[in-house]
This record gives sequence, C-alpha cells and structure tokens, in this order.
Amino acid sequence: MNNALEWERKDTMKKSEITKNLKQIKKLLEEDSPMIAKERINFLINDITKKETDFEYQGRSRTQVENNYKALGVSVIGLFVTILGIIIYGLLTV
Repeated sequence: MNNALEWERKDTMKKSEITKNLKQIKKLLEEDSPMIAKERINFLINDITKKETDFEYQGRSRTQVENNYKALGVSVIGLFVTILGIIIYGLLTV
C-alpha cells in the first residue's frame, strides 16, 4: 500500500469524530456558550483542513529537518567509527 495514502487516511478525521465534536458544539450552543462554541468550531475546521506539514515538522522548515537528519547520520557514522577504532586498538595492544 502507498505510504502517503495510508498517512492521509490516518490524518483525516473520522466521521464519528466529526459527529461527536458537532454534537458537543450543539450542546454548548444550547447552554448559551457561543464564545466557547465558536472556538470549538475553529478548532474543528483546523483539524479537518490540517495539512501534513502543519504538524510533521513542528514549526521547522523542511530544509532544516533534512539538514538535522543529515547531521544525525554523520554523527552516528562517526560514533560507529570511533567505537570500531577503540575495539581494534584494544585487540592490537593486548
């Protein structure tokens, strides 16, 4: 299965979640709390229309995230080489 399609399915709100939220908003309106209901509607709209980049990078640009992963890769390789060097040095000096 295409990972992008699977991710999109997970990301979109289910019909039951939307219905539950709308019922809660209706109850707020019946209880005469229009300001809270307005905020809940705004949150619901944001959740429905949320794009993948809105939460995947947590406020960082895609380039910054990619550069961080590159730096992580170089660091892990450096750590591996260092540990391997210590092991080889230990075997040769014993």
